[in-house]
Amino acid sequence: MKKQSIIYLLILLSSTIIGFWAIPFFVQKATDTRNDYPFMYYSSLLRDFCFIDFVNKEFPMYDRNGNTYTQAQFDSLLPMLNFRQLIIDGNLPDSIDGHKIDGPLIRMKNVIYRYHPESFLAPETGLYIMYEAMPKRVNGETPQDMFRFTDRIEFIDIKSNTTDVQKSAVFQKAIEKAGYSFPAQWISGNMNPMKAYDEGYFSLDSKGELFHIKMVNGRPFVRNTHLGEKIKIAHFSMTEVADMRFYGFLFDTEGFTYILEEDSGKYKPLKLDMDALNLKNDEMLVMGNLLYWTITVTRPNRLSCYALKTETLEQVAKHEIKSTPDRWDFTAKWMFPLFLTFEHSNTNYIYPKIIFTGYSFLPVHILLAFLILFFVPNTKKEKRLFAGYILFTGIVGLLALFLLPGFRNK
Repeated sequence: MKKQSIIYLLILLSSTIIGFWAIPFFVQKATDTRNDYPFMYYSSLLRDFCFIDFVNKEFPMYDRNGNTYTQAQFDSLLPMLNFRQLIIDGNLPDSIDGHKIDGPLIRMKNVIYRYHPESFLAPETGLYIMYEAMPKRVNGETPQDMFRFTDRIEFIDIKSNTTDVQKSAVFQKAIEKAGYSFPAQWISGNMNPMKAYDEGYFSLDSKGELFHIKMVNGRPFVRNTHLGEKIKIAHFSMTEVADMRFYGFLFDTEGFTYILEEDSGKYKPLKLDMDALNLKNDEMLVMGNLLYWTITVTRPNRLSCYALKTETLEQVAKHEIKSTPDRWDFTAKWMFPLFLTFEHSNTNYIYPKIIFTGYSFLPVHILLAFLILFFVPNTKKEKRLFAGYILFTGIVGLLALFLLPGFRNK
């Protein structure tokens, strides 16, 4: 092959690779539309979902039967959500379904939790803070050390950056005695110092067993939950709720969600009566109150909303809204057989990923190949080569061909 031909080929391939990133990037910016789903919340009075459509300025508040409401009416329909406003207005009911309610009780029973794939896909920091689970002072004290899990547990003094050998040995002995198998697959806890209390960490060991690790009166507390014998655990999110009902949210490898409760010194998983999540793509918002939990799951093609009884987490209602056709999805299928992207909806990390769009592009590619054969004044051999290249690369390949000096001149 001639040196000039090699240079032309490198220019063509480089332009095509860059084109499969740059052209879809700008086309997506021009055509991408976001689904503006309404806000949904289960009404303990209506026993049905209520909606707030932020796009509809005339009648934004309505129920599943199409009835519309004023702001004051809507506040009354959702007393667990709008209790602060109802208290100010003097309209908070004394009881609902035989349950006596007041502001402090509603606040204590409220649960807010959001799951995002970033929390599942993000790497761990490797350094963690071990708070005292039973502090002598109300607000507790900030520890002067941090710990890490390698092939053992080590506490590092923050000021001197040296290992606290004695403390590390005490915790290591307790962890080994509990049967923990290093190395850890992951460790999960809540390091926010503003939390009301501390339950330490949950860690999945190398054998798939989930352990509870915390510090009580300066001493290690390590316990095997034995949940790994029943559930293939994928992820855990510590959530120290006000009423101390449960430790947090547990997800298995199939995407089902549980809360992890404490029952007479044992750990009891209670499964949420809802469809499984795709932990790498779906987002979940939990809004729980004294009577019902409203769970909203945002999936790539729809929004799913579930209402569960607070006590049993059994499903009482479900509502789904399909996503509207996205102009970018339609455009990408017809224009590009694949494209290269560095941006991802489920993580903030930047890395290259090739996305295949299917086979809808074939009619456009065949048409472009025929245009090359009939209207480009090259030799028959060159035409066949160019047409074959366009058949596989389409518009991106065509634009790359125009960068070749020889192609433009002819």
